[in-house]
Amino acid sequence: MKKILLSSCLITACLAFCIIGVFAQAGTGGITGVVTDSNGAVIPNATVKAKSIATGVELTTTTSSEGIYNFTLLKPGEYEVSASAPNFNETSLKVEVQVGRITDANLVLGVGKVGAEVIVTAESIQTTQSTSDAVLSETAIQNLPINGRRFQDFALLTPTAQIDTERNQISLAGQRGINANINVDGVDYNQPFFGGIRGGERSNFAPTIPQESIKEFQVVAAGYSAEFGRSSGGIINVVTKSGTNKLRGTAFYLLRPEQLSVNHKFVKAIERENNQKVVAAPTQQQFGGSIGGPFIKNKLFYFASYEQQRFRADRNVIFSLGSITRSSANQEAYDYFKSLETGYQLTNDAVLGLGRIDWNINSANSINFRFSANRGVGRNSVSVGDAGVLFNPVINAALSNEGTERDRNYVFVSQFTSALSSTLFNEFRFQYARGERPREANALTPLVTVSQVGIYGTRSFLPTDQYDNRIQFVEALSITKGNHSFKIGTEFSDIYTFQKFGFNQFGSYSFSVSGNTALQILSLDPTNPNDRRFDGNSFYNQQIGNLLAAFRVRELAFYGQDSWRIRPTFTINYGLRIEKQFNPSAETGN
Repeated sequence: MKKILLSSCLITACLAFCIIGVFAQAGTGGITGVVTDSNGAVIPNATVKAKSIATGVELTTTTSSEGIYNFTLLKPGEYEVSASAPNFNETSLKVEVQVGRITDANLVLGVGKVGAEVIVTAESIQTTQSTSDAVLSETAIQNLPINGRRFQDFALLTPTAQIDTERNQISLAGQRGINANINVDGVDYNQPFFGGIRGGERSNFAPTIPQESIKEFQVVAAGYSAEFGRSSGGIINVVTKSGTNKLRGTAFYLLRPEQLSVNHKFVKAIERENNQKVVAAPTQQQFGGSIGGPFIKNKLFYFASYEQQRFRADRNVIFSLGSITRSSANQEAYDYFKSLETGYQLTNDAVLGLGRIDWNINSANSINFRFSANRGVGRNSVSVGDAGVLFNPVINAALSNEGTERDRNYVFVSQFTSALSSTLFNEFRFQYARGERPREANALTPLVTVSQVGIYGTRSFLPTDQYDNRIQFVEALSITKGNHSFKIGTEFSDIYTFQKFGFNQFGSYSFSVSGNTALQILSLDPTNPNDRRFDGNSFYNQQIGNLLAAFRVRELAFYGQDSWRIRPTFTINYGLRIEKQFNPSAETGN
């Protein structure tokens, strides 16, 4: 058998009919339109310019024989679009470009001086798309309330989006959450080992990218173009902020004290049912800010953001000993369980930052660099993922059953964009990303589970270690030819992932009795050979052998797509994508 096998070959052929349509773009947007005179006749070879109001960058193109123009690879933001032609006066209007969307902007040249201003916002009807999508704008991200400052949670405001309860990831159109493909600035932002957003399950409790650095993002549940792939569960297309010609900054401090949490009726009902206090919202602090501006006006820009989270919750260990009193039969077991009843504090802290440099080399070439990092530490927080534990201050698992959750991610991205001509554009992206998730155990002892009493000893899956590296290259060429807007590209990823993982590495004992009561368990007579002694285990489990798994996976994709504008009101979109995965061969047998 060949060592390299075709593990997936996905061919996507998209044929969509719409009023006007152009393919979406990863991390950028675009503008298209028709230039006509006041009588509705198209004007060929008209000069059209698009100028970024934020950075002053200006692009120029000409209309086709049908009066059609296209601008691609535009950063999201506000643009001034103007058109001029011999014997006609110049016309201009303002257009809002959004990530992943092509905005329709038609211009009319008259014999007199014409000036028009039109603002296209996220709520406007998009006639240039054949996808089912929604865009969360910068205004929405800044002003809508959110618990946790995890930008991906805003996706829940879009149609078909919900939480996948299996791993608490974003599910689109009923698919598994780990099947969605998340792109940030046009490159992959997925956790390669477990799936889902980078950061894995820890991303449900702490952000991995500062919310202040997210400009906007697009959620595509279905119908995405051939440019996007590696997904059966939709696309989340994110773009980060960059500096502008104006110096701008933000600062924030959010405090949620436990003492001010509303003790609503739902919480009170849980307290009555469990006969113990429930914390509606443990104490949490989040603070940080951002700053951005020009190094050189219209030329070189910077942006940086920083954010920190501090989370504290108290826990008390109380075993279900009920009315049992200490006796000669149960003294040793009783005293040991009572010695494990103690209080401790759970934490969920995170530090994260992002920096970005944008350089407009000249009118035809630009490059940007971005680096982001996050470090999360959750001490005694392994149980946070257990159902109902986060807001329950009383548990029956000893401190030895806890551990420290750590999560670290480092991402470097660079993008080079070049206008080779007024109808030919090239974009190249590079990414190096590393994720680390070591999980430490509070104790290295056998796990003991006593039914209806409690748990102590090492958590069944601790300690573990996991890390991954991703190197990614993306190359795409956009060509406008007559009524056609072609785009061809390739994508390559080299992924290495390592994990040390085992269940019950130090052994696991499970005790139970027919009545399942603490009294029966702790009253067993150790002097009676016919009695089931407390130290006579019902079940014992231990994993032995190699706990290591290391794989290298390579992914390769090619795609081509076209938006054929047969006439100004009728367009056909179609495309083809081929993906190939090279099956991994384990470096270490397991």
